[in-house]
Amino acid sequence: MEARGKRHWAFLLLLATVGGVAALFAVGLTGAAAAGHAHGKIAPTINAPWAQAGDDETFDEPDPTAAGVCRSSLFNSGNPYGATTNVDLINGDPVNNSGFSSFGCITAQNETTVAVNPKNPKNIVAGTNDYRVCCDADGLNDGTGWAYYSKDGGATWKNVQVPRLTVQTGGHGKFATVDSAGDPALAFGPDGTLYYANIVFARDTWASGIAVSVSNNGGKNWSDPSMVAYDNTPVYFNDKEWIAATKKGVVVTWTRFNQGPNGDSYVESPIVMSVSHDHGHAWSKKSPVSDGTRPYDQGSMPVFDSQGTLYVAYEATTPESGYSQDGTVVARSTDLGKHFTQTTLGRVYDDFDCYPFNSDGRQTLTGENFRLNSYPTISVDPTNGHVAVVWSDDKGAGNYGTGSPSFTGTTNAVVKLVTSNNGLAYTAPSVVSAGDTVFPSVAANLGKIAVSYYTRAYSPNTDVCRAVTGNNPGDAPVDGGTPVCLDYAARSSSDGFASELRLSSESSNPYIEFANGSFIGDYTQIALGSDGWAHPVWTDFRGNPNAGGNTANQDAYTQSFQP
Repeated sequence: MEARGKRHWAFLLLLATVGGVAALFAVGLTGAAAAGHAHGKIAPTINAPWAQAGDDETFDEPDPTAAGVCRSSLFNSGNPYGATTNVDLINGDPVNNSGFSSFGCITAQNETTVAVNPKNPKNIVAGTNDYRVCCDADGLNDGTGWAYYSKDGGATWKNVQVPRLTVQTGGHGKFATVDSAGDPALAFGPDGTLYYANIVFARDTWASGIAVSVSNNGGKNWSDPSMVAYDNTPVYFNDKEWIAATKKGVVVTWTRFNQGPNGDSYVESPIVMSVSHDHGHAWSKKSPVSDGTRPYDQGSMPVFDSQGTLYVAYEATTPESGYSQDGTVVARSTDLGKHFTQTTLGRVYDDFDCYPFNSDGRQTLTGENFRLNSYPTISVDPTNGHVAVVWSDDKGAGNYGTGSPSFTGTTNAVVKLVTSNNGLAYTAPSVVSAGDTVFPSVAANLGKIAVSYYTRAYSPNTDVCRAVTGNNPGDAPVDGGTPVCLDYAARSSSDGFASELRLSSESSNPYIEFANGSFIGDYTQIALGSDGWAHPVWTDFRGNPNAGGNTANQDAYTQSFQP
C-alpha cells in the first residue's frame, strides 16, 4: 500500500515496507538512534540489510517538481501504446483531480490479488488498491476497497465497491475512524464462499486494523466488513495481511509491528493470525505464527491443503546470521494454528549490496524507481497436497551478499521455487526465471505448477521504455542505458519451467503516477482453476489504449492461459 501523510516517520516506514524485513529493522533503528530513541532489541550498530532510509520520508512533502509522470512529454499527447489483446479489469476510471503525486492522471489500481471459485471455475474475482474515491483526511483520493468479478472465465469483468470499509464509503464504528483500505487479499472457501481481506488505517491518526468482507454470490455483493484486529496507538501497526479458507474455518495472518512504548523504535514484527468459525463474521483473539527465534518478520501468506493442514509462508530475519540476513520460512500446523513447526526454505538475497536504491531510499532494479520486496507466495495443490513456494532475489548480480554498504553492477533478479510432496521435506531452491524478474506468484492445481512475474526481458530500448527523471510536467525521457519497461510472463511445470510465456502483449513503462513511478504495488498474483485455466492479474501501465482518449495509467490486467 502506498504510504503518505503527515505522521511520525516510523508509521509511514512500516506502511511502506520495502526490500527485506531486515532492511526495515535497521531503518527503524537508524532513525530511532538518530532521534535519541534507540529502544530496539538489537543494537543500532547491527548491519541489517534493511537499513535504507532515515527520518525524512519523501511521501510527506514531495518535491513540487515531482508531478505525475502521466503529464510528461512522453505521455501528454495521448496513449503511446497500441491496441491490446489483454483484458483490462477496470471500468469507469476517472481523472484524479485531488492531491499531488498523481494529479491529472487517470486514477490508479495496483497490488493485485485473484481467486477462482472451486465450485465454478468460470467465476474469477480480483482485487487491487483502487484510488477512485475521494477524499481521505488529507483531501486526496485513496484506497477504499474494490472487487472485480467475472462469470465467464475472465473474458468480461464488472466492478463493485466493497461497502463500509472506510469513513468515506459509509463505515461506522471503528470503520468510521479509518480513511484508507489496501493490501487486498482474496480467498474462496471450498463451499464457494468468498472472503476479502484488507488492512484499514487512518492517514491522520494511529488507527490501523485488519478487515474481512464476505460474498456469497461470487463477488457481486458484499457483507459489511468485520474488524479482525484494531489498534489506535503509536505502539502497534497492523500490516500486510492475507487470507485462506477451509472447511474447518477461515484464517487471516498479518504482521503486527511493535514500535515501542513511544512509537519511535522497532521492537519486533511477528506474524500473527486469527480464526473465524462462522464464515468470517466473528474472529478469535490473535495468536502467534512465527516463533520467538524469528522476531522480525513480514509478508505472510496462508494456504490450506484439502485435509485442513495450514501452511504460512513469510520472510524472516535469520537468527543464525545475527538477524543480518533474510530467509523464506514456512510454518505448518495440523490443528488450525494452535501449534506450528517452522522450516527455513532458503536464504533471500536482498541485502544492502543486492539492489540499488531509488529516489526514496528503497531497493529497486537498475534504472527503475519502483520499490521492491522479496515476500514469498505459496500454493498447495488441492488434488495431491504438493506445496510450492516462490520468491524473488538478486543472487548472481554485481557484488551481492559480500557485506558491502551498497550495490554495484546491474541487477539480474531471479524467481526461486521450492516444492514439497508432503509439506515436511522441501527441495533446495531452484531458479525458474531469467533476467530481472520480480513480484512473482505461484499457483498449483491438477498436478501442475504455474509461476508468473514481471520481467524486463522484452523491453525495447526506445523513448517509451526509458526512465523519466526530474518528473517536471514537460520532462523528456532520458537514455539511462537500461530499458525500464516491464512485461508480465509465466512458466509452468508442464515443461519443467523451460519456456517462458509472455502474457502482456506490449511492454509498458512503470514511470507512471505516484510522483516519480516509485510505487506500482507490492505484489501480483496468479490463480489456477479446477478446469486447468490459469488467471494471472498484474498492474499494467498502458491504461486502456483500446479506449479512445484514455491515457497511460496503472490498471489491473489479466490474460488467461492453460499451463
